[in-house]
Amino acid sequence: MQTLWFQHLKDPAKRDLFKKDVATSEKVLDRLREICYNKVKVESSLVDYDSPSWAYRQADQLGYNRALKEIMELITLSDKEGN
Repeated sequence: MQTLWFQHLKDPAKRDLFKKDVATSEKVLDRLREICYNKVKVESSLVDYDSPSWAYRQADQLGYNRALKEIMELITLSDKEGN
């Protein structure tokens, strides 16, 4: 679990309680990760090079995908960072 989840809490007891709350939501977060993954997968195949503004559309899509991937990393509750 990334420390970003609980860095706003200074009290260790509140921090531990919040960590448990997030951990008990793992099923919901797994489903959200699946939804984000599918959006990245589907949207990345929709590049339309016939459009005169394809470069702008592609840049927008890359930014959108990057944000989704950041969310997927955040909701991955493995022991990568600070668990």
